[in-house]
Amino acid sequence: MEENKNNIPESVWAPGVPQNIKAEDVITLDELTIMAINYLINNVIIPHGFKIEPGFPRKEIPQIGVKKDGVLYGIIVVPSVFPKYVTLQDEFRIKLVEMCEKGDIVPLFAPVGYKSIDDDRAKESLTLKGDVFMTTFQGFIKLTKDEKQEYALTKENSYNIGD
Repeated sequence: MEENKNNIPESVWAPGVPQNIKAEDVITLDELTIMAINYLINNVIIPHGFKIEPGFPRKEIPQIGVKKDGVLYGIIVVPSVFPKYVTLQDEFRIKLVEMCEKGDIVPLFAPVGYKSIDDDRAKESLTLKGDVFMTTFQGFIKLTKDEKQEYALTKENSYNIGD
């Protein structure tokens, strides 16, 4: 990724969708998850003064454990690629909440969205190495054991760490 004179990142890809994309050119789900974890740590968690618990971040869920004012939060980081929005299956979510309750952990869902700055690649949901992405994170959603979980961020289910 090169930067122009104004320090704005530029994609290594020419505009549009490349004709011959190789598997090694595509960012994997694991790599995308690591990008999302790093984004949250550097842009949300550390700036708000939270202490990352020892042993975090990690590959297991929750991937990030933070503590503030004696409250332990388990953050489940899930990346999505425009125009898709990923949620958790109800059975899996309920098991996560129950697991967190046993450890007196507040379970928080952290949906982090990625979209290529190139409209054509964005429409195809492409995540190419060396491309530039817009990153979106609107807030944490407290997970519940309810039969159905609301994933659209609302006043009722949004959660500011430290609330």
